[in-house]
Amino acid sequence: MKNKVLRIAGFVLLWLVTAFLVMVFARQGWAKFSDSSGWAQAFVHWGYSREFRIAIGVAELAAAALLLYRRTAAYGALLIIAIMLGGVVTHVRADQLRHVRSEVMPIVLSAIVLTVRWPQRLRIAAQAGGAMGSQLPR
Repeated sequence: MKNKVLRIAGFVLLWLVTAFLVMVFARQGWAKFSDSSGWAQAFVHWGYSREFRIAIGVAELAAAALLLYRRTAAYGALLIIAIMLGGVVTHVRADQLRHVRSEVMPIVLSAIVLTVRWPQRLRIAAQAGGAMGSQLPR
């Protein structure tokens, strides 16, 4: 009984973390498409092009979408980690170290999702490969 409760609690916690990341990255990704947003001003300040800002927005929206599906959640988490590491580099280059902390939480939460979902992704792939292998002619 205790094991089942812990499993359910872990499941709920993982989906709460995932839902939080989806909400944040869907919202922030979408905001990067606006030429009048604070993001537009920030990217100009950092010396990045409009196209790069749009590409980051697309990447953030893609990461949010990937997180929603168990088979692709690990890839969404990896994408968020990569984007946030880019944010850390940007803040360090711009001598804005106090802003680095805004990247830490998404990195940590994405690492949690990645840690749980990567082994699941491998199990799903192995099961799919086993099913496919049994259908192949010998």
